[in-house]
Amino acid sequence: MELILLRPLWLLALLPWLWQGWRRNHQAALLAPAMAAYLLPRQGRSRPWLWLACLPLILALAGPALRQQSQPVTQPATDIWLLDLSDSMLAQDLAPDRATRVRLMLQEMLAQSGQHPVALILYAADAYLAMPPSRDHDAIALLLPDLRPSIMPLQGSAPERAVALALAQIPAGQQARLLLITDGLSPRQMDHIAAQWPCQGSLFCHDSASPRLDILLANGGQATPLPPASEPGLNLRLGRVLPPPDVDAMTRLASQLGGSLQWLQAGTPRFTPLPMTQTPSEGQSRDLGPWLLIPLLPLALLARVGSAWLLLLGLGLGLTSPPSLYAKPALPAASPPLSMQEGEAWQAYQHGDYLTAARTFEDAIWQGNAWYRAGDYERAAKAYGRASSATAHYNRGNALVQLGNLSGAEQAYLAALALDPRNEDAIHNLALLRPQSSQAASRSQAGTPEQTREQDATPERPRPPAPPVILLEQRLRKEAQRRPLLKVEEPW
Repeated sequence: MELILLRPLWLLALLPWLWQGWRRNHQAALLAPAMAAYLLPRQGRSRPWLWLACLPLILALAGPALRQQSQPVTQPATDIWLLDLSDSMLAQDLAPDRATRVRLMLQEMLAQSGQHPVALILYAADAYLAMPPSRDHDAIALLLPDLRPSIMPLQGSAPERAVALALAQIPAGQQARLLLITDGLSPRQMDHIAAQWPCQGSLFCHDSASPRLDILLANGGQATPLPPASEPGLNLRLGRVLPPPDVDAMTRLASQLGGSLQWLQAGTPRFTPLPMTQTPSEGQSRDLGPWLLIPLLPLALLARVGSAWLLLLGLGLGLTSPPSLYAKPALPAASPPLSMQEGEAWQAYQHGDYLTAARTFEDAIWQGNAWYRAGDYERAAKAYGRASSATAHYNRGNALVQLGNLSGAEQAYLAALALDPRNEDAIHNLALLRPQSSQAASRSQAGTPEQTREQDATPERPRPPAPPVILLEQRLRKEAQRRPLLKVEEPW
């Protein structure tokens, strides 16, 4: 540990403090010594208690602290994936198409990524952050199966924008790897990527802190026609054929930026393992300034009442302290015990015998809880219906959802919100329930009478929420609308 000052500029206040002490000692007396002894025979020289009290105050404001020495902390490097979702990824030289092969490969790489935080950036005409750096790989795994060029708001090819966005996600002082998954780069795009890379053309840069670029090339290596389902205008401008990639130039780019190029069709890519980042931890400081304020109280009392009166005051407080402060506090009154029947029901509920508990409980909500646990949702809904609290209405709505009565569940949630407008669970369930109830109503109106009778006989269970990729597509389109118009560049 080392002693430091958190706010050392406050020590400048010692200059006027010292000047005030020097002035006090060298100030001429108002009375001559002989006259002062004759007129004030019993008055001694007063002590400068107020002046002394300023010293701990100044030192406390300066912030003396004990700081522990920082130690290096090992952290895994950040892995940022830049996924190309332009229309050229629909080419079928890699069966069934390039985008599908990339998704399958990324799922295998995600399972082998270990503890490294992974970020996902999607790009076509512009780049979008789909997932910030996170160790929650399950969230990325939910998005990968549905990542297709159709979710991008605007088609084109701008890998340099994706690289710029990825570099902005790297914390200062940490290592990172950018994995560019693409089917080709133009010379202009490679020049832009190399120009914005850190430490390029700089003599004063630590190579250990610079990220590296790996390229995963999703291409068959030959000229490939675009499928008919892609953008017709793009087919016309490119002559309906995508040129082969410039592999040598892309290999030089990856080598220049510390990485390598791997072909997707060659199996699992064998990139250099990601490094571990050594970052010094911030030394924790314990401020000792508040402890220096403790002497201020006795010094302030000395300046006000004097030392003799302060001593008498302390003795008086010690002798007259009330004995009630040391008396043992009274115990609170015990809560009234439950009835024997309710006690037996509660014991059965805790041991998992929900049928016995449901038949024994007298409280409507607890009886409904027991029937709900037992799987008898119809009796649970009836038991909840005997109570009129917000909890009872909310639980009744859950039971009606299990029975497939979506309209009744919606009314139950609304009744719970009428009594408790801040019930977040009821608000969430109601938001999930309303789109499903409207879809069920539209299907019942469009179906035949025979189909309607079949639906009444077998009520439909509530569907799960929409896939995450639908929410991602909506977010990308809203974000694209807020951005300025871009000049779209084709893949090559």
